Amino acid sequence: MKKFLIRREMEGAGSIPKHDLNSAGKGSEEVLEAMRSEGKNIMQEQSYVVGDAIFCIYNSDSENLIKEHSERSGVPASEISEIATVIKHNTSVVS
Repeated sequence: MKKFLIRREMEGAGSIPKHDLNSAGKGSEEVLEAMRSEGKNIMQEQSYVVGDAIFCIYNSDSENLIKEHSERSGVPASEISEIATVIKHNTSVVS
């Protein structure tokens, strides 16, 4: 699978209560589970809340699956970028 960085612009994201973020995360995971049950290779690694945006790291076979997840979960993706290289800073090893 390929690795993607997704930017979701969301005004005031940094001040969203943790309870609401957890609820949104559960809803997103339910959509991911449904997609995987349909034989689609997609999974979320982690998300980061930064100012007025949420950045998510996903593994997926294609950008189209990321777009499908965004549509089905009701959480638009402002930008989707395929990650070309990961640099592990604790070892300075490129993978």
